[in-house]
Amino acid sequence: MKRWLILLFLLSLVALASRFAGFEVRPRGNSEFDAATGVYTLPSGGTITDNKSGLMLEARYIQYKDGEFIRAQGATLKAREGDFSASSLEYLQKPDTLRMSGVRFSSKEFKALSAQQGLLLKDDVLVLKGEVRSSEPALEASTLVVDITRNQALVLGAFTFRDGATTLRGNRSDSVLLLTFNNGKVQTSTRVSPEILNRLRPLANQL
Repeated sequence: MKRWLILLFLLSLVALASRFAGFEVRPRGNSEFDAATGVYTLPSGGTITDNKSGLMLEARYIQYKDGEFIRAQGATLKAREGDFSASSLEYLQKPDTLRMSGVRFSSKEFKALSAQQGLLLKDDVLVLKGEVRSSEPALEASTLVVDITRNQALVLGAFTFRDGATTLRGNRSDSVLLLTFNNGKVQTSTRVSPEILNRLRPLANQL
């Protein structure tokens, strides 16, 4: 995730991409520049690749302004950690955030994790809301806050979690469930420490 944010930051400087060794932009057709607004548009989309890290962003439509924002539709981002896609996304340099709709992500912790909306914060926290689903672990929820650096995920509100023959459910708006990932295994707890709640729960309100 950290490398994704680095790539997105570099994308805000894509007008100067030729100055970055190993960084390549390939429009899928013509590119347009609006001198009045400073906005670049790739109406047919394209691919942006960081050959050093192997990161690749591909979208059917890209629009960006140097140092301010990137907007893309039909976007996929491939990295060593996993694959990410969104029907639309907007990256803002200030504040350093990435907002998404129609989100789907797979990694070693989550398989086919999807949601209606997503927000990636600069401190490596992913907030997902609206019909949150994952096939592994088997989870259905309304809100999920993933702390990537600590390998933790906090479920807020109603949820259903299945692990083999065991099913955990939360039916209240204030229900909580903590998932902790360790060596390919996931541990669950409905008793979440105040430290974790105070750290992660407020971030859910930013989406």
